[in-house]
Amino acid sequence: MAPSIPSECSERQERQTRALRRHDPRAAGISVSIADGIAALEDFAAAIDGFNRRSSRPNPFRSADFLRCYALHGEYHVPGAEERLFLVFDGGQLIGCAPMRRTLDAFGAVAGSLGLRGTRLQFLAPFDTEQPGVLCALEDEQRVAVALINYFCEREPDWGMVELAGQRPGGHLYRAAHALADRRFRVRDFGVQPYHEIELRWPDVRAFFRSLPKKMRSNISRQARRLYAAPEPELVLASGAEATSAWFEAYCDLDRRSWKHGTPSSIRRDQRRVQFYRELLAGRGGLEPSFVGILLGGMLVAGLIVGATSASLADPHGAWCLEMAYDRSLASLGPGHLLLLLGVAQAIERGDRWLNFMQNFAYYKHRWGAQPIDVVNVQIIRRASLHNVSAAAGELRRRFRRADALPALRPDSDHEGAGPGAQAAPVTGPEHEHARILTQTALGYAGPGVRCLNREQAMAVLPFDLA
Repeated sequence: MAPSIPSECSERQERQTRALRRHDPRAAGISVSIADGIAALEDFAAAIDGFNRRSSRPNPFRSADFLRCYALHGEYHVPGAEERLFLVFDGGQLIGCAPMRRTLDAFGAVAGSLGLRGTRLQFLAPFDTEQPGVLCALEDEQRVAVALINYFCEREPDWGMVELAGQRPGGHLYRAAHALADRRFRVRDFGVQPYHEIELRWPDVRAFFRSLPKKMRSNISRQARRLYAAPEPELVLASGAEATSAWFEAYCDLDRRSWKHGTPSSIRRDQRRVQFYRELLAGRGGLEPSFVGILLGGMLVAGLIVGATSASLADPHGAWCLEMAYDRSLASLGPGHLLLLLGVAQAIERGDRWLNFMQNFAYYKHRWGAQPIDVVNVQIIRRASLHNVSAAAGELRRRFRRADALPALRPDSDHEGAGPGAQAAPVTGPEHEHARILTQTALGYAGPGVRCLNREQAMAVLPFDLA
């Protein structure tokens, strides 16, 4: 009889068993073990999602599906080369984990070619996320954070920096990192842009609209009426993976016609990023996708991609604005305001508790009533490392000159024409014709989850008159 071939399930169980047995039996109480690679995310997916559900605020960016999607398609890293899952045990019980990665930093072009590199230990998914962190039950946060930081510094060799992105000052991980500063390590907070979030406490979008300042209400309604004076206005509201995915190609083409084209903000800046978002919209990234689109003359001219908490996570549910773009040749019509208002309407309709605008453009998000969530990147730096030399040199430079200012990316002002692509080459007729073809293809989707609203139907949704 031919020998049996181990199934994928049995191989996964064997890897998981090895990782569970790898923690130090000599450790009193709390101990830490390691599982490497994307396979570790798959092997411990149930544990990751279980900890996420029991956390202080379930976060789809910490789900096993999102972490695996990011590891496979994130443009910044090579899949399978850097992933490391730290597992925290209390005796024989797994009580928490930290999805991390080890990356090599080169210090200058010449130095890098000579092999002067240092290892940075950081979260597996530090970008395109909101408040990344460790995974554990709410009651275990402090001891898991302390165990991980102690393990990094006492048992994890060869790194020059541990960077914990997007941490709220005063959080357990933040305090555990700052508590260990000594002659071997120094700890600093690296300033980053805050997240911004609207707490959705209104029964409907009309009540939300009334809560906005009078000037903001006037701007939104005035620009919407200008937009509806253009030929053939139509709104598209899509919910769910199939309905949202139907609009992805049209959105990518819209990105090419927006101020984002040719900038680091473009979704098309890398083919792996395009694939990453394709996976998210297909529902394979731990988020429930939705889409808001504005059409003029049968062409998509503005679009907003939103990701909400999936049904597999416990309450409370929330939503995150992931990507927004509009045709730069039509920026004067102010489509961005209408997109975000409809995004709020969809979130309230779903029963979301908050809508997160992510980072950057604080001045604009404040107008919408979004409150800042202040975060920092906490950096633990080994004093005897190239990272420390580089960090000290950067601090010295900043003493003598102001740090480079962030680009004045203004995606939306009173007339929405101030973004860094506003003065770019005009959108051509052939580009618009191609956009119409892609839009008509998307409109051909006949499945559930999509609503196309004409003027009369839009007036039943919007909190102001379009006349």
